[in-house]
Amino acid sequence: MTGTRSMGRSGWWCVWAMTTLASAGMAQSAEGILERVREKYATIKDAELRFTQTVRFPVSRVEQRTGGTLLMKKTNRYRVETDDMLVVTDGTTVWSHSRANNQVLIDNFRMDERAYSPERILLAAPEDFTPTLLGREKSGKAELAVLRLVPAGEPGFIRILKLWVNESDDLIRKVELTDANDKVTTYEVSNLHLNRGLGDSRFVYSIPEGVEVVDLR
Repeated sequence: MTGTRSMGRSGWWCVWAMTTLASAGMAQSAEGILERVREKYATIKDAELRFTQTVRFPVSRVEQRTGGTLLMKKTNRYRVETDDMLVVTDGTTVWSHSRANNQVLIDNFRMDERAYSPERILLAAPEDFTPTLLGREKSGKAELAVLRLVPAGEPGFIRILKLWVNESDDLIRKVELTDANDKVTTYEVSNLHLNRGLGDSRFVYSIPEGVEVVDLR
């Protein structure tokens, strides 16, 4: 109690100032990290990576886990493949092949800045979110900055986005996405290769024989 009583206005002001400056420094660091991620993304022409996806449902507490690959090539071309699903777009047409249903849906590609494509989630840093630096974690020999992002405007489908960024190369290694229904989807990135000169043919899909085709164009 004596220490508390002896702290005058100047003492409290010093504590407040230090706390405020520390918070401001954390905010600047978060913005700085995101800016470096965006600058790195600007240098990427194409990419190939593996990812592990884990989905946790809030009510049933069921957890689903699957692995897959992502190929992307600027602009608006990507190929996402998991055990039961394949989605391919060449920037004009989108093919979605459900192996479980033995069906391919064909649709026009639509550019929507609010949409969260695999490319945007795993390689880019969205600009319509406000970041906070939560801290840093070790992953093997790498140190990852952990960022928490919330929508800067009105809340949308994504309520919270967490990014784990490798500060040695400014690349995203892990993403945790919490949606409006409190479903949590986590992506962990591995075997990432950049600028290998992927051919355009990788982003055009040849429909196998015997598959039901639903054309939505």
